[in-house]
Amino acid sequence: MESIQRIFYTSDQVKLITDAYRHVFGPIGGELREYWDLDRKREWGCLTSDFQVATFDQYEQASKLAMQVEATIFDPVQRGHALREVTRQTKVGLSLGPCPWTDHGLFQTYEQNKGKGRLTIILGHDWYPIVPARAKTPHPVDVPLSRYAGLRGLIKYINVGAVPASIMDKSEMLIFLNFKPDFRPPNSPTVGPFEPYARCSEGFNALVDAVSRNFKVQVISWGANVWELLRKQVADLQKPLGICVHARSPEGFGRPLELICGKRTIPYLPLAHPCDRRNFNEQHAAHAKEGFLKMGLGGTGKVSPL
Repeated sequence: MESIQRIFYTSDQVKLITDAYRHVFGPIGGELREYWDLDRKREWGCLTSDFQVATFDQYEQASKLAMQVEATIFDPVQRGHALREVTRQTKVGLSLGPCPWTDHGLFQTYEQNKGKGRLTIILGHDWYPIVPARAKTPHPVDVPLSRYAGLRGLIKYINVGAVPASIMDKSEMLIFLNFKPDFRPPNSPTVGPFEPYARCSEGFNALVDAVSRNFKVQVISWGANVWELLRKQVADLQKPLGICVHARSPEGFGRPLELICGKRTIPYLPLAHPCDRRNFNEQHAAHAKEGFLKMGLGGTGKVSPL
């Protein structure tokens, strides 16, 4: 099997990221702890690490063990269960914080923006399967210390207009999250039914409350699945329209909404998922651009030349 080339975070970089998490999220309360499943009560809630207490040695041990699993176990279901066992053995998840894209986004945008008092959450639906179903080449396993390209590597999504300019030029602090923070089960497809657990909304509201203690927060969501759940929390929403119909309506086009998260109300821009150009077409890109401008995010981002 061909070896997988990875770039790893150094101990100093891990300290920067975990210190950033501690500043951004503050103490982890019970609802947020349950949301991230830091006590490993859900079957595949083994992605997020408790960055308040995790050490570099734990991340390093989990990384080594995860790569050993990758090199020696090839059945996808067995590999998935072995990776889950790594997280129970080492007491960290398979990322430094909520997920690898959160790690990388904060790594790239925290230091220069930490004093601005604001941040933007880009919210997806859920993370990939812990071992995705693949016909030929296995997908690389998640490794806590592995430095992924993250959101900035999604050239397809950037090119269709789904990422704000200030995220691309790193002038806005980015927190990339998924509404459901767990893995999908091993050997399952990366697309298909979205099945959030019962208290996902309460957990996300607790997350917004935690982040809002030190920062002015706004949210951009990707996909109909998340919109259909969050629109129940939108203030003064006249009709529960589908995401694309809402974006085309005079009330919805380019207009950030008010999302009620417990006792907090924050700006919210719902978008179709950028993976499908039938939904995220030119008209929808115009909706996104206008919304980004109104949120102070500089319109649509572009891929920087190498």
